[in-house]
Amino acid sequence: MSTMTRLIAGLAIAAGLVACSAEGADESAGHDAGRSVADQQAYERSEAGAAGQGVDPDIAPRQVITTASATVEADDPAAAADDLADRATGLGGWVDGRHTWAGEGDASGPPSASLALRIPAEELAVVIEGLADLGRVQEVSQTSEDVTAEVVDLDARIEALRISTDRLREIMAGATESSDLLEAEAALSERQAELESHLSRREYLAGQVEMSTLTVDLVPTAGPAQVDAGGFVGGLATGWNALLSFVSSLLVVAGALVPWVVVVGVPVVVVLLLVRRRRRRRVAAGERTEAAGGSTDSDSVRG
Repeated sequence: MSTMTRLIAGLAIAAGLVACSAEGADESAGHDAGRSVADQQAYERSEAGAAGQGVDPDIAPRQVITTASATVEADDPAAAADDLADRATGLGGWVDGRHTWAGEGDASGPPSASLALRIPAEELAVVIEGLADLGRVQEVSQTSEDVTAEVVDLDARIEALRISTDRLREIMAGATESSDLLEAEAALSERQAELESHLSRREYLAGQVEMSTLTVDLVPTAGPAQVDAGGFVGGLATGWNALLSFVSSLLVVAGALVPWVVVVGVPVVVVLLLVRRRRRRRVAAGERTEAAGGSTDSDSVRG
């Protein structure tokens, strides 16, 4: 029984091997593309890791993004802004934004202006130094961001993705099964989208490194500060200002009372005139009565 069992098992194994061999031969051509896609994905992972470690950021050319801002007092901020814009364009840069607004306090004074400039990085120091020609520089600040490591990583990923897309196109060209072709196409679309994203980011960083951003606020020159006088002169000035303020207040009160004087005063004056006239009449009548009484008494004495 033991010998028969071993014989059956051996035959089964042999048959299985033969079947597997035949099946493998039949399927090898149809699934080459499928295995190639899987192999390609594994290859990409290994290549991406190797490429990312292939360049040391410490020895790669430095990639630095520089941003600066400044505030400048100028007699004519608008004219100074025009001059600064001309300087930027003359150096190969451009005006990225401009804003003008009325000055605070005195609206009749010159307006303030703000410029956002893109300037070649190697010319930024020259432009900042030249701000003193426009007026008094109040403040200057500058920041730098080192993106070397990110640039190195992006370059490695971009190179690996380019190799990957080329390989996937070769796999698609040799695919014999529609399922394998669809799988390769899906993988290719994914790689292309990722490649375009990395290329866009790499282009943005390159632009930021190559062209620095400078923001300049131009404000009108401040007038001389008024200093309060002290001592007798200061007291005299204070008293004079107080007197003027008092007189001004009286004039305001008088102006407010004029309408009331017209409305109330005129009737009062008319009434007073009538009363005075009536009083005069009474006095005159009394005098006439007294005069008449005196004449009668005189006549009586004579008789």
